[in-house]
Formats: sequence, C-alpha cells, structure tokens
Amino acid sequence: MPVDELQRAAGDVPTPPTGAECTYVRPAGAPRGVSVMLANGRVVRIDVDSAGVQSDAGVAVGDSSEAVNQAYAGRITVTPHKYVAGGRYLTVRAVSPADSTLRIVFESEAGRITRFRSGRIPEVELLERCG
Repeated sequence: MPVDELQRAAGDVPTPPTGAECTYVRPAGAPRGVSVMLANGRVVRIDVDSAGVQSDAGVAVGDSSEAVNQAYAGRITVTPHKYVAGGRYLTVRAVSPADSTLRIVFESEAGRITRFRSGRIPEVELLERCG
C-alpha cells in the first residue's frame, strides 16, 4: 500500500525522511500502540505493542498463546524468542497461496502475547525493526 492510501485510511501520516529506505510512522487515526513500517514509500508492516487492537482473528496483546493456536490452527510455526528467555515467536502463514509472502508474528512471554506484527516477508521477520 502506498503512503497516500494509508493517509486516506488512517488520517495524517508524518512525512518520512527524504530518501529513507525504512522508517516508522504513527498515523494520526491509529490506535495507541500501533505503528507502521514504511519501506521505500510503501506500507510493509504494522506493529501492535499495546492491548486493545486485535488481529484479523481476534487475538490481542495480553491474550494467551493458546488463543493464537486456536485462532490459527495448522498455520503456526513456533520458534524461540531471540531476546526473552522462555519467550516464543508464533508465526502465522497466510491461508491463500496468493498471499504467500504475508505473515503475522506474535511474540509471547510466559504464555501471553506481548506484541504482534503483520506484514510481508522480509520486513515482518526483522527483529530489530528498521535496523
């Protein structure tokens, strides 16, 4: 999605730095805890770091890891968290082969979702965000 479509959907979007290959913005109309990654002027990932915003299947920060397993059964890959001892990444694959580059990555700690992000590969898999 180009930035102008994001503006129509979510209100004013701060102007990214000129020539920025990757940056984050917070649209004026976005809920608290939601930020949008732009790469070369296009939306490539959305991050949710606070409760109150749900995934497409109704999972939110604070829900159990089991809620992710139930909502996305058969499409999840679980891997260890790089920075949180005992934490996990629960990566959800898209249903449609036409969307094969799209993922949702839930981060969990002690069995609870602490944040999640949705977007395309490779950006959705970046742990350090824009680096």
